[in-house]
Amino acid sequence: MASMLREVGETFSALVKGFHVTFRNMLRKTTTENYPDEPVHFQARYRGIHVLHRDENGLEKCVGCFLCAAACPANCIYIEAAENTEAKRMSAGERYASVYNIDYSRCIFCGYCVEACPTDAITHGHGFELATYNINSLIHRKEQLLEKSAARAGSSLHPGPAATS
Repeated sequence: MASMLREVGETFSALVKGFHVTFRNMLRKTTTENYPDEPVHFQARYRGIHVLHRDENGLEKCVGCFLCAAACPANCIYIEAAENTEAKRMSAGERYASVYNIDYSRCIFCGYCVEACPTDAITHGHGFELATYNINSLIHRKEQLLEKSAARAGSSLHPGPAATS
């Protein structure tokens, strides 16, 4: 009889503890984000889709040094460098990246490419929507990676739409 009363007491105690946790969490503010309906808020150090930057003159910051590709442990960055000419100046350096591809089916978003870049040409943006049915669309080319608000080289600078993040 004593063991039966002890078991009833332990069961009641467990129920009270469980209801306490349940009711305490019912009163808290929810942390769920309704993604397509509400904007997603990221921390400043979030590592999303890469962005290639331009300088204040509209020239590409990437000088085709291959350091980001060498630092990448997943070997997902492919670069072809070309020489700058006076007729066609793409970057401030002697060379520029004529081809700059990142294969997001291999990228592990480690940030080593960002750390290795001597000109701060590549950074992580806040883009995250990479889902696709076609694996070939996971290879982002230079045109997709260049920041959208910067002007093209040789044209006048016009501010683009404000970046939303």
